[in-house]
Amino acid sequence: MKPITKLLTGIVLLCLMSSFNQLFSQSKDYSEWYLRTPDSLDAYNQDIYVRELGVGKDTVVVIHGGFGANHDYMLDAIQGLEEKYHFVLYDQRGSLLSPGPKEKLTFQKNVGDLDLLIKQLGTKKVKIMAHSMGTLVAMEYLSQHPEKVSNLVLIGAIPSKSDSMSDVFSKRTEEQVKFLSFRPEVKALPIYKRYKELKGKFSSDRERTDFNRMTFAASNIYKIDRYKLMRGGFHYYKEDASVMSETVNWKYDYRKFLNDNAKTTIIFGDHDFLDFNGEVHQELIKNYKNIKFRLIKSAGHNIWVDEPEIFRKELENALKR
Repeated sequence: MKPITKLLTGIVLLCLMSSFNQLFSQSKDYSEWYLRTPDSLDAYNQDIYVRELGVGKDTVVVIHGGFGANHDYMLDAIQGLEEKYHFVLYDQRGSLLSPGPKEKLTFQKNVGDLDLLIKQLGTKKVKIMAHSMGTLVAMEYLSQHPEKVSNLVLIGAIPSKSDSMSDVFSKRTEEQVKFLSFRPEVKALPIYKRYKELKGKFSSDRERTDFNRMTFAASNIYKIDRYKLMRGGFHYYKEDASVMSETVNWKYDYRKFLNDNAKTTIIFGDHDFLDFNGEVHQELIKNYKNIKFRLIKSAGHNIWVDEPEIFRKELENALKR
């Protein structure tokens, strides 16, 4: 074999070995699988997509928002903590990777899926990190299984007490969404100006998608110039899953469970469309001293996009309480 041939062969082998080692390294802290539910045993095949990553000893189950969103957008929220925790993310029933028929999409079945998942993980207690409507699933789960949760981190949370759905999604909430969606910072964006110029008639699907991403981000983040960092959006959202909200008992009070049965932390952006400055949240929990409330300035509903470093520090503090 000629020297140059030997050299090229060696380089190829080194590249192959490097690729193999990288794949092997990934396989140790990443896996994906499907959880079978009782509804998987009939004609409906309601399996739940599960993704595991991270090498830490403590397990953190991550519950995305929705109903009908997808776990993928939560990956940015846990970035940087994979060496410290074992994260388990999943798509709730009816979501992008866990499709199911409408008649099987109920809130209690959703909570039951979470219990099945935690049982299969085989840990006595887990830490739960939930976002948006996922916090409602997490709070209901804690009320039913207080012995299985050590830490509860509620991000962009639904209020911990409600007498009706209009308590949660109030006229104030509607006004806050409108304010965020049409504030001057949004109107100053080139894509917004382009939309007005063309009267919404984009000739490019790429441009149309960019505008849609911006409108999705406008109510969810405060620093709108970062809208391109938003994952997911309309094509990740499965509207059928919203039927689960019709099966929620909107007259609830989880405060005692949050206070007594888990180390609960609420992490909230001061421009979260649900509750500017966390005013409702803080009033509700003012007599529940074990519930920690952390307000992050210049942040919206998806806090980690607006203030990634501050958010990550608060998340880690909440998980290790």
